[in-house]
Amino acid sequence: MSQRLLSSKEGFNSRRMRYAFEAITQGSIRRAADKLDIEPSVISRQIARLEAELGVKLLERHGRGVRATEAGELLLDFQRERQAAETALLSDFSELDNLSRGTLRLAISEGYSATLMSEVINTFSQRHPQLFFEVTHASVNQVVTRVMEGDAHLGVAYSPHLLPGVQSIASACQPVCAVMHPDHPLNRLPLPLSLDDILHYPLGLISQGYGLRQLVDTVEVIDKRHFTPSLVSNSLATLKQYVSAGHAVTFMPAVALRHELARGQLVALSIAHPIFAEAESHLIVRQHRPLSLAASRLIEEICSVYPFARTSL
Repeated sequence: MSQRLLSSKEGFNSRRMRYAFEAITQGSIRRAADKLDIEPSVISRQIARLEAELGVKLLERHGRGVRATEAGELLLDFQRERQAAETALLSDFSELDNLSRGTLRLAISEGYSATLMSEVINTFSQRHPQLFFEVTHASVNQVVTRVMEGDAHLGVAYSPHLLPGVQSIASACQPVCAVMHPDHPLNRLPLPLSLDDILHYPLGLISQGYGLRQLVDTVEVIDKRHFTPSLVSNSLATLKQYVSAGHAVTFMPAVALRHELARGQLVALSIAHPIFAEAESHLIVRQHRPLSLAASRLIEEICSVYPFARTSL
């Protein structure tokens, strides 16, 4: 890195850092210019000056766009951390008045929505009515990505593959179960069910990209077998409706079925496979990201309820 920069008292030029960050995230200098309402030539010139100051190339041009070099990826991480720290600081300033203001962004897998809304967010928002919640339902990969990129303060996901910079701060064992109508023939067999038992019946599967589907795919590879679904959906609600008809089976953790199990509409039966038996739910955050007071309190609330409180249904 340039010795001039290391010895400078001015440090990083935040404006040039912002220009480079937007060019990388937008994928082109033209799109960055449109977003910032600045001439593209100004952005190109300022990025060139920043590269000269740092002594590294931040962008590679390809076709009509740009992509980050290895140094550019480091800049992305730095800028995201910087933005997160600034957001947390401003949020803390506004929350000095007993959590009276602020925004909390959550990315969650669909199966956790009912529990979080009824047992955490509703009561939390009643105690702090000026807090604003943004809850996004997403696949497990999207949950991890949103947390990593700072678009969500925290995420709740099923069997996530954690990327560098994302950490799990709480986990709970949540086995994959065979889910069906109470009158289904499988409900009369001894437990745990074998895969051979289950695969005699029509099967509904969640779409690719979900933690639950990744577990199913792993079992297929390990056991050298192929699951042939009769229905694939990206909606747990659709899969529940499908098996409610009485003939089909699907895979799902019990946390996604609390209301249906309590009302006796569906049953969740254990499966004799270690991959399914050891599946986990995770509460994730961006590593080293400063958390606001509101986010920290919300995490405490989430960790006090099922499944992270490790209570039974």
